[in-house]
Amino acid sequence: MRSLAFGRRQLRDCSEQSVVHQFGEAFLNPRLARAYVLNALHVDAEVDADQLVAALDDLYGDYLHRRAYVERFDTGARIAEELRRRRWLVERNLFMVLRRPRDREAQAGLAREVDAETLQVAEARSVREEPYGKDEEVVRQLVAMRAALARAVPTARFFVGASDGVDAAVTTLYSDGVVAQIEDVATLRDFRRRGLARATVSAAIDAALEMGHEMIFIVADDDDWPKDLYARVGFDPVGRAWAFTRPGPEHPAHVPTP
Repeated sequence: MRSLAFGRRQLRDCSEQSVVHQFGEAFLNPRLARAYVLNALHVDAEVDADQLVAALDDLYGDYLHRRAYVERFDTGARIAEELRRRRWLVERNLFMVLRRPRDREAQAGLAREVDAETLQVAEARSVREEPYGKDEEVVRQLVAMRAALARAVPTARFFVGASDGVDAAVTTLYSDGVVAQIEDVATLRDFRRRGLARATVSAAIDAALEMGHEMIFIVADDDDWPKDLYARVGFDPVGRAWAFTRPGPEHPAHVPTP
């Protein structure tokens, strides 16, 4: 999928090191070692659970987590239950491409385009609401991760949604001039169900359309409700991939190393 290639290029361009591996490509960013997305093995080959875990231990022995992004859906499906049994986090990602007009327009005045600094303040606030957001070093690294991803593409544009004077929702648009990804969509818990996510995502879509992209995509958790919002604003499913994570100590699902 073009969307998978887009993501790999972006990671490669922002990584301290990328390593060609027999199972795919590994990305390493030791200065942001607690940002899982930046320190993961992307797998495009056949592999079983034992082989995958051994490869991750070899590549990321100095890290507190292990993460693999399995791009082939059939391969991920075969190993998902075994990794779940070992208490890894198992996520199924849904790739969606903009193909239709949205069902309705967002409420006017909720979303605006902002600079990177304004976005980062709102992003840090949203990360602190996550279970792993109690550690300020994790918050710092995750915000820095998103900034690095933005620098790795030719164009990044940032949108926030505000209610009661609070910047409570965020969305980023990454672009290489041909393909655009809408990403990092989040809304503070106390401000949900006010139309802020719809407003920021719609603003990002409008910006991407104005820029003339051939393809606009978004990635959703296949087991969570935001994919339904993305469908309502015009995105259709085109493929799936798997993320497998043995989390670090900042995550409530952390599994101590034997």
